[in-house]
Amino acid sequence: MAPVRFIYFDLGNVLLKFSVRRLLHQTAELLETDEQRVRAVMFENKRYQDLESGRITGKEYFHSLCEGFGKKIPLEPFLEATNNIFWVNETTLRIARHLSKKFFPRGVLSNTGPNHWTYVQQAFPRIWELFPLHRIASFEAGCMKPFPEIYRIAYLSAREEISDIKPEEILLIDDLPENIAAAEAAGWRGVVYDQDDELLAALEKLGIPLPEIPESPSEENA
Repeated sequence: MAPVRFIYFDLGNVLLKFSVRRLLHQTAELLETDEQRVRAVMFENKRYQDLESGRITGKEYFHSLCEGFGKKIPLEPFLEATNNIFWVNETTLRIARHLSKKFFPRGVLSNTGPNHWTYVQQAFPRIWELFPLHRIASFEAGCMKPFPEIYRIAYLSAREEISDIKPEEILLIDDLPENIAAAEAAGWRGVVYDQDDELLAALEKLGIPLPEIPESPSEENA
C-alpha cells in the first residue's frame, strides 16, 4: 500500500469544535424569537447550502434571512451570534503542529460559508499559520463535500506541492462518514473522526508522524 503523503483536515468538528446549539440560542436571543424558528429559517431550506456552495453571496444570504424572519437584523450582532460558536480542538491542533514541524504536506478542506471562513481566520490565527497553503472552502470552490468535484479540486491543489502524488496517497480526516465515503470513492484514504484515541490509532497505523498527546490536553489559545 502506498504511503500517505498529504493530509486534508476538515475544519468544523476536526480542527475546531463548534456548537449549533450555541448558535441557535444566541441568534434566538438577539432576534427575540425561539430556537426552533431560528433553525427553520437558517437551516431547514436551501439557503445555507446555497451559501456554502457559493451559489449566493454572504450579503444575499443575510438579506434572505431578513426576509425569512420578517425583520431587519442588526448585522454586527448577528455575525457575533452566529460566529462565536467555535473553540480549538487541542488534539488535532497538536497533530497539525507536529506535521508542520516535520514539513509534512497538509491542507484544510471545509464545507463552510464566507462569514465563518473569515471569522475563523481572524479568531484562530495560529491554526492558519499551520496551513499556509491548500485552504479549500466550499463556497470558494463552488461545490461541497461529498460531491466529487470538490475532491478533484483538492487533488489538483495537492499536486501543486507534490506533482506526482496519486489519489491513494491523500488522506482526509473528517467527522462525517458520507464525506469520507466520497473521498474513498475518489481513490483517497479517509478517517472518520469521532474519538481522539481512535483517530490517533488510525493515523499511527497509516504511518503518520504523531506528537505525544497527553491524556487531558491543557487548553491552548490559537
